[in-house]
Amino acid sequence: MGLSQGISFAGASHMKSLLFVFVAALVIVVTVSAQTSLSLWPYYVEVTPERADGQIYDLAVPLPVMDRARADLADLRLFDANNREIPYAIRIRRDVDEKREIPTRLFNESAGPTTSEVSVDLGENPGEHNEIDIETNGENFRRQVVVEGSDSGREWRMLSNDGVIFRFASQNNVAESQKVSYPTSRFRYLRMRVSRDLMTDKQTPQVTSVKVMMAVREKGWLSTWDVPVPSYQLQRNQGAHASVWTLDLGGRIPCDRLSVEIADYSFSRPFQVESIDDPQNVRLLASGDLTRHSGEEKKPLVMYFNEQATVRKLRLQITDYSNPTLTIMSINASAPARQLLFELKSPAAQPLRLFFGNENVPAPHYDFETDVAARLSKEPVHSQLGDVLANREYKPEPKPLTERVPWLIYVVLAASSIALAFVLWSLARTATRLKTQTTS
Repeated sequence: MGLSQGISFAGASHMKSLLFVFVAALVIVVTVSAQTSLSLWPYYVEVTPERADGQIYDLAVPLPVMDRARADLADLRLFDANNREIPYAIRIRRDVDEKREIPTRLFNESAGPTTSEVSVDLGENPGEHNEIDIETNGENFRRQVVVEGSDSGREWRMLSNDGVIFRFASQNNVAESQKVSYPTSRFRYLRMRVSRDLMTDKQTPQVTSVKVMMAVREKGWLSTWDVPVPSYQLQRNQGAHASVWTLDLGGRIPCDRLSVEIADYSFSRPFQVESIDDPQNVRLLASGDLTRHSGEEKKPLVMYFNEQATVRKLRLQITDYSNPTLTIMSINASAPARQLLFELKSPAAQPLRLFFGNENVPAPHYDFETDVAARLSKEPVHSQLGDVLANREYKPEPKPLTERVPWLIYVVLAASSIALAFVLWSLARTATRLKTQTTS
């Protein structure tokens, strides 16, 4: 059995009334003015290339931009004066010294009166390579090396004709270099010729091994800024006297080292640097000893962090024991520069404007990011940045409805509860009436 047809019709009627009340309570018309793309960012800086005869341009993202932008800088957008978006790529300019060895097979080993020769096969699709490490027998030599490349093993192209390897030993000291660099290439086959050192070699040297590598070496590029030196406080560190400086970097920015200039001539003190942005979660960033011996030049001392931190406030603690507090003359904070690279294939309407400060916009994922390294055949044209300006077109995104009208959810819940109670009461009343009629 189920509910009678009378109850079903009555329930359906009341359910329709409930849905109408519920929908009427939820539907609120919110009118939001349409935003142009430029109105999404609260700040911008003007970007002016130093000259207009290049294709790849760059700029170093400055501290005021990093402070207001997302930590990954994915909210940055570059536009020209006609509001056309310009793709860009961000490179973090750390020191890079990386190598990838490529498997090889030696063949065609031979030796003549003055040179030895060997070829290597890197296999199909070896990828890029630009350096060999070639070992030869003997001691105390300086030998010329020629490197050639080929796709077929028959026709050869010169890669390097001025390579030099050497090895000199004296008592327990050895100075040697077995590496020869050449322009990055994708040749499957390499051929090396090693010449005899006419001064020391009595016979043609023998090549004992060859390693082929893709070596990437880039000199780092630091962004550095001054940090005000505050007054110190005297505290205790494990029972010993210590001096503490609370440092403000001027913004929440990347930092991986502090450089301090100390006036004292001779000292050796333990130190530690902590992040104190969150007092409930203090993090140790660096520790060690600050040391200067009598007579040494007064150079700034660098405290390297265990890892890069995005931070604003730091605590520098130097344990003095029974010594007077060190006199700190200046403090600098540094981190690998954030280099923004962009391409202008045709003259762009200037000034360019770099917008930032919206944490909610998705990352752009430009195609330009994937092949920018291959396009950097020469030094990019540098650009100058102006001051940070407020974007007059900026329109903050509206808050969620529950934040703008927090009481609405309680009204909706109360209305729906009342409506549901009314429906249940109506169903019970109808069921009772039908039961009475049936009994009669």
